[in-house]
Amino acid sequence: MNKVFWVSGIKTECSAGAGKMQCLNIYRGEDINNPNWENFYASIKGFEFEEGYLQKIEVKKTRLDKNEVPADGSSIKYELIKVLDKQKDIRSELNGDWTLVKLNNAPLNRMVAIPTITIELSKKVLAANGGCNNFTGQIETLTASEISLGTVAGTKKACINKNVEPEFQKTLNSISTYQIQGETVIFFDKTEKKILEFIKEKPNNPNQRLHDIWVTTRINGNPINRMSPIPRMEINLTDLKVFGYDGCNQYSGGIKKVTENQIVFGNLASTKKMCHKMDTAEAFIKAINQVAFYKLEGLNLILMNEENEEVLAFLKGD
Repeated sequence: MNKVFWVSGIKTECSAGAGKMQCLNIYRGEDINNPNWENFYASIKGFEFEEGYLQKIEVKKTRLDKNEVPADGSSIKYELIKVLDKQKDIRSELNGDWTLVKLNNAPLNRMVAIPTITIELSKKVLAANGGCNNFTGQIETLTASEISLGTVAGTKKACINKNVEPEFQKTLNSISTYQIQGETVIFFDKTEKKILEFIKEKPNNPNQRLHDIWVTTRINGNPINRMSPIPRMEINLTDLKVFGYDGCNQYSGGIKKVTENQIVFGNLASTKKMCHKMDTAEAFIKAINQVAFYKLEGLNLILMNEENEEVLAFLKGD
């Protein structure tokens, strides 16, 4: 028995047995502009999935005899006969990191924290940072021109720095359609008004000199008292980990983001020892949680906050 269907250019996360896997998505209809994608859990012998391309294929469907069914396997076998059509899956271009350049069709004030989004189509998730808080929304509808999110929920940190977060979150909840123009994506609301415009962040690699041991020389511009225990830090780019000593306790954590000039640490865990003087340790941990950018100057590493103000300075330790 032969079957014809479209295969999406995007695989999505699906549950299979005791764990999760990446499934093909298929559409059995003809209106490829408004498809109803469904997970396809079986393999197709002879078929080669190509990320970013829609493929219309004809397959042979065979039901196996009971004694031919592999343990924990499917009783149906699929085999590719031929590829009938192939075209670009424009949706795949949404994947990646994007930086906001226009809000409600107006350029952003560069003196405020700039919102960003990350779209992960394999998990059908749009994650955002409004300049202070993080937001996440499930992608419920996605075609070549339409997009809709479930409720966009976020953290509730009190924000000190200037930002456009309330307006940004409101517009994020209102997106309805989109257009991709080169390295730019524009989102529209239901009235076809431009509400958000982003530019794609180009991947760049971190400076490998970061991968080292660093001894603290300044916290918030103030030199370290050499009569006190001196904080230090080790950055491991291979495992994307950071760990060290804050002047009292040992700490460790992950690196959430690192590029040629940006570095953001995840939540840090530390031992709970109480020391006679905690001023240096407390100032160090507070500062490291503000880090957003870095620069290397000879044997010195400077870590800065979102306003490009120095919060920590180090000297290469070995």
